[in-house]
Amino acid sequence: MVINNNSSNSILINTYSSRLFKIKNINKNQLFKLFILVFNYIIFIKKFFIRKEIILTIKIILIIVGSVILFLIIFRIGAKLIRNPAPSFIGRFLDSNHRRRLQPPYKIIQASGIKKGIKALEIGCGNGAFTTFVARAVGNDGIVYALDIQPKMLEQLKNKLNRAENKDIGNIMPLLASAYDLPFPDDSLDIVYMVSVFQEIPDKNKTLKEIKRVLKTGGILSISEFFIDPDYPFRSTTVKQGTKGGFEFDGVFGNFWNYTVRFLKPVDN
Repeated sequence: MVINNNSSNSILINTYSSRLFKIKNINKNQLFKLFILVFNYIIFIKKFFIRKEIILTIKIILIIVGSVILFLIIFRIGAKLIRNPAPSFIGRFLDSNHRRRLQPPYKIIQASGIKKGIKALEIGCGNGAFTTFVARAVGNDGIVYALDIQPKMLEQLKNKLNRAENKDIGNIMPLLASAYDLPFPDDSLDIVYMVSVFQEIPDKNKTLKEIKRVLKTGGILSISEFFIDPDYPFRSTTVKQGTKGGFEFDGVFGNFWNYTVRFLKPVDN
């Protein structure tokens, strides 16, 4: 005979209840037994309800995790079908402290090899979520070219630079241009970096060819990716894309969720 959990729990509760209320003429021994019975009864009830709460909590967690996974799958499929840069209306999220807690600028700066006095190009700067941090890292003797194909994003960047907290920054030059046609002479830049941008570019080989042209020999190409991004690729994919584009692999930094791959422009370009 099979008894389900609910019927089993009901039988046990009824058993404890009937035994509890049938005791008469209580003496010391019976009082002690009554105490033990009540104690066991309370423990059982507590375990019964805690078990239900645990099961309910696990169900809620599974529903939340499942919903997030489903959302990411749908978002990634949509991103692969429609290759467009991040729209300007989500600029507030892109340039938020919440994002920077998950994707710290100082880690990207360290992993990319960004130093004082260099000429740096950020492709797909957006509204400058990381641009101001890089500008301070290269110092007054360096310069950061902030390039994007969306005028509205660059407008948001310019508004950001006009804020009081950014008045000390004077080495950022916003540029409206395409990654396919970079407005720089050959061998003129020390580093080109991209943060969650490279996978949004349809023709990656053409972009890498242009980056290779404008970088100095031994110059750095840095590509950073973040798991939450719908275009997120595995590290091995990014490494393969960079080396296929004619760059030398120089290292991977970070972890599965948030990483930077660094390449070098070879001497024999």
